[in-house]
Order: sequence, then C-alpha cells, then structure tokens
Amino acid sequence: MEKAKRDSLSIDRISDLPKDILHRILYFLSQEDAVRTSVLSKSWRYIWCTRPNLDFSDIEFNGNKQDFLSTVDKTLQQYYDQGLSLEKFRLYLSLLGKDYSYHESVLLLHKWIPLLKAMGVKEFCLSILFDHNLGITDMPSVVFKAESLELLHLNRCNLGQNIPENIPFVRLRVLRLSNVLVENEVFEKIISSCPLLTTMSLDGCKGLKTIKLEKKIHKHLKHFTFINLMNRTAEKCNIEIDIPTLETIEIMGSKIRCSMRN
Repeated sequence: MEKAKRDSLSIDRISDLPKDILHRILYFLSQEDAVRTSVLSKSWRYIWCTRPNLDFSDIEFNGNKQDFLSTVDKTLQQYYDQGLSLEKFRLYLSLLGKDYSYHESVLLLHKWIPLLKAMGVKEFCLSILFDHNLGITDMPSVVFKAESLELLHLNRCNLGQNIPENIPFVRLRVLRLSNVLVENEVFEKIISSCPLLTTMSLDGCKGLKTIKLEKKIHKHLKHFTFINLMNRTAEKCNIEIDIPTLETIEIMGSKIRCSMRN
C-alpha cells in the first residue's frame, strides 16, 4: 500500500513538471510511444500534440494510406494554426502504385513542406520508397528556401533543376543525400550555399560526375562520405579534395577517382 502511494506521488511529481521539460522527455520517444503517454494523467493527455519533434512512417498504419496521410496533414495543420515551432520532422512515405494515394501523397508533400518552413523546422528527414516504374519523386523547390534548417536528409528524391537562385542554407551543418538524383550544377549550387557545413554524406546518388571540395568554400567541413556500390550501373565520378582540416573521409565503391591536396 505504502509503495503504491509512493509510486503515485512520483508520477504526480513528473506530471507537475513544466511543459518544456515534458516536451524534452517526449522528444526522445517514438511517435507511437509519445501518443501512449496521453493515458498517464490529465497533465499528459495532450502534451504529445505539441512536442517539438514529429516522426511519421506509413509502415505503422498497416497499409492504410488514407489514414496516414490524414493524420500527418491534420497534425501539421494544427501545429501551424497554433503557432507552434518544430525542431525536427521525419517522414517515411511509400509511393507504390500509380493510384489515388500516389497523386494525393505528392500533392500533400507540396503542401507540408511550406508549413514546415513556416514553423522553423531545424532537422528535416524525408525518406521515400518509390515505384521504379514511376521514377523518382521531384523535391518541391520550397525546401531549398528553409533558412532555419540545420540538418537535411533526403532519400530517394529528384532534386531537379527548379531550385531557387539563392539558397539560404546559412545554418545547415549536416547534409545527407541517399539514392538521390542530382545533377552536378544543382549539387554545386547547394553545397556552395552552406558556409557552416560540417558533415556531408552522399550514398548511392546518381548524376554526380565531379565533386570539388575546396577549403575557401567548405572551411568548416570535418566529415565527408561518398558511397557508390551500384557496381555495373555506377557512374564515373571524380572527387577533388582540398580541405586539410577534414577529420574523416570515407569513400567506397567502383568507378571513383579521388585526388587530394595537402
């Protein structure tokens, strides 16, 4: 009896913590576990609805794409309407089969990204499982106008040619591109717009023929990774590195020529 009382008091003490501390606790939980905390007490009932990070995957919706899209859309709209800010947003989305949900998903992506920009998102991780018969989904150009970004991770996207003349990535420190289609001109424009970049990771990207890393542009770069394990379909790529302050370099794959200057 005494133990139950002590446990109850302990829970109450946690519930009485300031909202920003409760948000920090929820920050380290998955989206599913964060929602479950709503049953702990009245204080916890709606805390998960305003936590500073959101993590959505359609895998957790057991194939019900409409429920998934509706949940993400309503949640982001509620955050925006309440004037809330987001630190981190992660989205895993499968676009398989050219049906209604495919077109709706692409349209909603174009709606969600401006909302994220308006909420000052710092970390944006987007992973798309696509149907090879449909090609790779074009990334809405508005993502390149998100000045608040500190980390950008894109997977299975086409960065295309429709990017802004000026890319204000003045705070971006981490850039990770995986299985992304990007032409050299677009890539050079992106990385030359990131003066604080410390980490660059390129894994399975197509379209890159030459990568030049220069100390006058990338003076803060510490970690560089380039992986191309597509074997027969791999494209030739020349990598030129002139950054003596680099701490780690990882280059793996075929048809890669790398030159370094001291």
